[in-house]
Amino acid sequence: MSRLLLKRRQGIALRYLLLEMASRHKATMTPADYQTICGEMVAYSIGEAALRNGSAVLIGGLLVGVLPFTSEVEEA
Repeated sequence: MSRLLLKRRQGIALRYLLLEMASRHKATMTPADYQTICGEMVAYSIGEAALRNGSAVLIGGLLVGVLPFTSEVEEA
């Protein structure tokens, strides 16, 4: 019986460790590029500009909509 309790405590400790590692990883990540439906990678700045002006939306983590040109993003 004591062996089962020990394994359960180790499992709980491992679960907390993994959760802590995952939260620290998300907090230190830099913004990544966006991916469109067709698989094209879009720069973070262009994707954010499209999301801000309402010409694109995120659906299931994919960027869908009309994207501005790079020159339009640099002017704003």
